[in-house]
Amino acid sequence: MIVQTVHEILNPFDVEVKELGYGVALFLITGSIHSNPQFIVRFYHTGELRTVDQNDLRVYGNPTAGESLKPIQHDKGSK
Repeated sequence: MIVQTVHEILNPFDVEVKELGYGVALFLITGSIHSNPQFIVRFYHTGELRTVDQNDLRVYGNPTAGESLKPIQHDKGSK
């Protein structure tokens, strides 16, 4: 039996989801030894809710903590 917990994110944060677009993370589904943590994301352009694996998220920084608001784009061709 797999037991997972859903947590409401009290301070939702902006995310970019690979191949799906931009949204806000609202809930966290905790991972286990068998699965990665997942997030329930509401997409800005459609209002659609989707469950997204953590590996498909890019999280924006917090400028008040000295982090860049935009995620760092890594060029796949550079070393």
